[in-house]
Amino acid sequence: MRQRGSLTVWFTGEAVEGWRAEPRTTPGGQPWYSPLAILTALTLRAVFRLAFRQTEGLIGSVVGLLGLDLAVPDHSTLCRRAATLEVPIPDRSRNKASNRSS
Repeated sequence: MRQRGSLTVWFTGEAVEGWRAEPRTTPGGQPWYSPLAILTALTLRAVFRLAFRQTEGLIGSVVGLLGLDLAVPDHSTLCRRAATLEVPIPDRSRNKASNRSS
């Protein structure tokens, strides 16, 4: 029961390596964050029902607590890139049904 409010987050070495975007080969601005970085942030946003600014703060806190030297996507980048990435949304109705039966 004590672990109920606990949250454990870790980044694999591959995730840290893949955080920065690959250089662009077409004309246009260079992205700073990979789809993995944006998807990580947007997934946490969906799970915890956060606004984009709150998501930016959460990712910054997690990266800081893990002692990683990674740039944190800003809220406007998250908003813009959210339009082009498909983020899995948790099924809240299934969670509510299972909570009622316990």
